[in-house]
Amino acid sequence: MVPREAIAEMIHNPDYAPFPAMQNHAPSSASPFNFARLFADMPNPQQILQQVTLSAKTGTMSCLSSTSDEADDRQLRLIDERRRRRMISNRESARRSRMRKQRHLDELWSQVLRLRGENQSLVERLNEATERHERAVRENASLREEVSDLRQLLRDVRFDSPYDDASAGIRDLEEVVCNDGS
Repeated sequence: MVPREAIAEMIHNPDYAPFPAMQNHAPSSASPFNFARLFADMPNPQQILQQVTLSAKTGTMSCLSSTSDEADDRQLRLIDERRRRRMISNRESARRSRMRKQRHLDELWSQVLRLRGENQSLVERLNEATERHERAVRENASLREEVSDLRQLLRDVRFDSPYDDASAGIRDLEEVVCNDGS
C-alpha cells in the first residue's frame, strides 16, 4: 500500500493498523481525528523509500552474493580437485620412489651375493696357491738338503778316490752352480 492510501484507510477505519506491531496499540474507541499517536510510530515516506531501496539492493546483493557464493563454491571445488590430484600424484610418486628404492636394494643384495661368491673363489684360489707355495718351499728345502748331501758325498768320494781322472770329473760337477742360497 502506498502511504497516502494507508492514511486514507486510517481516517476511515480507526482499528486499522498499517504495521503488525501497532495492532495492539490501536485503541478501539479512538476518535477518527486522533492520529498523533499513530503517526508517531509510523515511519515517514523518506524512511519507507530507504527501506524499499535497501530491500531492492539487498535483493541485488543476495543475487550478487549467490553468484559470489557460486564462484566461491567453484573456486573451492577447483582447489579441492587440485589438492586431490596433487595427493594422488604424491602417492604415485612415493610408490615409484619405493619401487626404485626396492630395485636398488635388490641390485645391492645381488651385488653382495656376487661379491661374496667371488671373494670365496678368491679365498679358495689363495689357499690353493698358499698350499702349492708351502709344498714348493718344502720340496725346495728337501732338494737343497739332498744337494747338500750329494755334495758332501762327492767330496768324500773325491778325496777317497784312487783315480785322479775320476776326481777331475767330480770337480767339474762341483763347479755347477746350484741355487742353494749359500
